[in-house]
Amino acid sequence: MLDFFEMKGVPFTREISPTHLFHSSSQKEAAARLEYAVQHRQFCLLTGEAGMGKSTAIRLLVHQLDPIHYHYLYICDSSLTPKLFYREVLQNFGIQPSFRSTDAKRQYQSLMLDIYENEKKLVVIILDEAHHFSDSMLQELRFILNFKQDSMSPLSLVVVGQPSLRNLLRVKHLEAIEQRIQMRYQMSGLTEKETNDYIRHQLKVVGTPHEIFSEEAIRAIYNFSQGIPRKINTLCSQSLLDAFILGNKIVGESHIHRVINEL
Repeated sequence: MLDFFEMKGVPFTREISPTHLFHSSSQKEAAARLEYAVQHRQFCLLTGEAGMGKSTAIRLLVHQLDPIHYHYLYICDSSLTPKLFYREVLQNFGIQPSFRSTDAKRQYQSLMLDIYENEKKLVVIILDEAHHFSDSMLQELRFILNFKQDSMSPLSLVVVGQPSLRNLLRVKHLEAIEQRIQMRYQMSGLTEKETNDYIRHQLKVVGTPHEIFSEEAIRAIYNFSQGIPRKINTLCSQSLLDAFILGNKIVGESHIHRVINEL
């Protein structure tokens, strides 16, 4: 199929290099807010529907972190518990966690302060899939950030999840967590123009020398996907295959509708 469409690589995949990512208005704003939150050791909440580009925003953030100044830890565990959190952080830094949770928490606090005050580095902890967190894990976020009688933070905490996470944090007994969030952003889908630009960008990255998707096809892709990048990728990949099987060099609206029917 790649030879048929004169491509040098596979487009519309998750494996695209951070340097080749498409920057929509939502991605740019997410990147700016995340960068600011990290630089100022803030608690940041990043939300968005599934497939909206949250993971892409995090990949870009991590790619930009200078290892001379930052340590980062990415944890994606929908069943994360406070005990598992402290164990994961300590083991990541080569420390054997204490068996008792209270002792492991003290180890964690000492470690974070040591890295910040003595190594002069900033730890960035990213917790993904947070909309699945238990009540106890959500409540623990308050203590993860509590240093020196809650007067400072030696780290930046980025919590990522679907929009339902915002509602979870609004309940009365989690109000103390909600109030601690210093930066928040909810990602949105691509506009119709951005969808067009995104598709052309993906094809340009793999060296395609000519247009493949018709304007009608792109409009149909946008209408079905509502600008959600993961849905756009799926539609484009499947419609390319459909056009290849039928021997068509141009992906038209009919290919998109056939794929939509199959989906």
